[in-house]
Amino acid sequence: MRNGEWYLGYYSYNHLPGAALHFGTQASGMYCLSEPEVKIAEPEVGDQALPGEDGNRLGRDYQRPATVTFELGVDAVDAPVDRHYPVPYWMLKDGRIGDWVDSELYLEKLKKKGTPAQWAQEGVSMLRQVWRADAIRMRPTRVAWLLHKSGGRTRRLFGRPRKFDVVHSKLASRGYIPVICEFQAIDDRFYDDEEQVQDMWDMSGYHVPWRPGRPGWGDALPPWLTDPVRKTVPIRHAGRIATQPVIVIKGPCKAPRIEFQNLWAVRLNLTIREGESVEIDARPFSRTVLLTRRDGSQTSVADKLTRSSPRLADMTIPPGIWGAHLRYTRLDKRGPGPTVQIRWRNAHTWW
Repeated sequence: MRNGEWYLGYYSYNHLPGAALHFGTQASGMYCLSEPEVKIAEPEVGDQALPGEDGNRLGRDYQRPATVTFELGVDAVDAPVDRHYPVPYWMLKDGRIGDWVDSELYLEKLKKKGTPAQWAQEGVSMLRQVWRADAIRMRPTRVAWLLHKSGGRTRRLFGRPRKFDVVHSKLASRGYIPVICEFQAIDDRFYDDEEQVQDMWDMSGYHVPWRPGRPGWGDALPPWLTDPVRKTVPIRHAGRIATQPVIVIKGPCKAPRIEFQNLWAVRLNLTIREGESVEIDARPFSRTVLLTRRDGSQTSVADKLTRSSPRLADMTIPPGIWGAHLRYTRLDKRGPGPTVQIRWRNAHTWW
């Protein structure tokens, strides 16, 4: 991404195209007419008046999400904004709206077709198609991500595109149309674009008949066997506010327990067979506990969380360095143990 550029993306679902739209700069053909307005909603306070006394009793406050409003100029005076040739790229397999090859050869061919007025209309149509978000708006858990690069760093909001208004302009016949659009985030956290990953495993009781040069193995052991015991790992959250992780447990094991030392511990009253995995997703737009079987089918196993485990909404990692520890019951004394992957994004209060 270029410095100062914005990006809106989401995945394809149900044969409907996803999005991969860069905008906000002159090069994109959809530039910001003014600095986008980032509005943080006021907290929802739980104050209650004290009967028969002065003042209030302070209750629990809830922080509400952020909203980003754009004033864009769709400018096709000199070149098309929707630079797809010969057919819209999103009509191809795995294509996404706004995802195109920025080629001078394509631009020269496109300039021979249509007029600036038509190019501007097609640009607004493409922008509206992205903002309509057909692929994600019909399911509660599907989200888009809005990225912005500023000062050399890229951060993102999760949410959905919302408001979209096209402003009437006498310059439309010349290839220029103003648009006002809005992105509604799910919270007020600004996440790092790069996701952090930490792995844990325990192969201490697993005996592998291996020797150097054995066919299929080569001369080196796999990484997870060179360090056979890694049941405690550091989780480094370098942000400013608490974030929520995704924990993936791959069997075989019974009753796995992941403890974030001095914070909380989550335990599953469940047997995970070899080839199966459980994903505990505590992110606010997901909040699921899914078992994936060998055939790829998925089932919710949220009821297998023990009573001592925190609610998914309370599985937060504050800024700092925290130890994560794995405990479980082995299914086979001589067989492999589970592997655990913990993923999170550092969360900040601003871009």
